[in-house]
Amino acid sequence: MPFDLANSLRGHHLIVQPSDLALNPPESYLYTQDGLIISCGVLYVLCYLFYMIRTYKDRFLAGHVEYLCGTMAYEIYYAFTTTSTNFELYCFLAWFLFDACFAAVAITSAYPREQRTAVTTRMVIGVSLGVAFLHWLCQVYPDERQQLTGYWTGALLELPIGWGALYYLVQRGDTKGQSLEIWMTRILGCILAFAVFIWRYVNVPQNWEYVGSWSSIATIFLTLLPEFIHPFVYLRVYKNDKTKTA
Repeated sequence: MPFDLANSLRGHHLIVQPSDLALNPPESYLYTQDGLIISCGVLYVLCYLFYMIRTYKDRFLAGHVEYLCGTMAYEIYYAFTTTSTNFELYCFLAWFLFDACFAAVAITSAYPREQRTAVTTRMVIGVSLGVAFLHWLCQVYPDERQQLTGYWTGALLELPIGWGALYYLVQRGDTKGQSLEIWMTRILGCILAFAVFIWRYVNVPQNWEYVGSWSSIATIFLTLLPEFIHPFVYLRVYKNDKTKTA
C-alpha cells in the first residue's frame, strides 16, 4: 500500500520526553528534534576524528587528556539513563568509543612513553568517579529521563572547551593540536546541541522552563562567545607562525 514504509516509521523517535509525549505532539516537532540530535551527534563524531588526526600529526594535544574523563563519563552514564531504544543506546556508546579512541590517540601521541601508564590509570579512575558523581547528582535532582542534569552537565562540560582552545592559541603562539575543521564541527555541534533544548522550550515551555532561565541564557552565551572569536585568533596566530618559520 502507499506510504507503508513512511507509516512504519511513525512513533520511532529519539529521546522523547514522556511529559512532551503526553501532549500528543505533532510529528514535525518530533522529527525536527530527531534531526537536530542526529546532526549534532554526527558533527561531534567528526570533531573527535579531526582532533585525533591533528593530535597524531602534531604530537601535541591542545589541552589535558584528563578532561575527557568528564565527557566520557557523561556519554556512558546517560547512555543508560536517557535512552529507551537500542538504537539510542548504541549511538551514545558510539560517541563514547570515539572519545575513548581520541583519548588513546592523545595518550600515545602527545605523552612520553614513561607517563602513559600513569595517565591511563588517571583516566580510568576519573571516568569511574565521573559516572558515580552523575549518578549521585541525578538522585539529588531527579527528573524524567535525567534531562535536567543532562542539560546542565553537558553545558558546563562544553563551556571551558572554547576558552581553553583560545588560551592555547594565545599562550603558545601556534596552532598545534588545533585546526579550522575542529573549530567548525565543534561550534556547529555545540549550536545544534543547544538547539535541541531550545526547540523543546519554544514548543513546550512548561516542560523545559530551565532552558529559558537567565542562567541558561548566560551559559549559552559564554559557551558560544569564544567559539565565534576563535577563527579570527586562529588565523592571526597561523599567519604569525608562518611568518616566523618562513
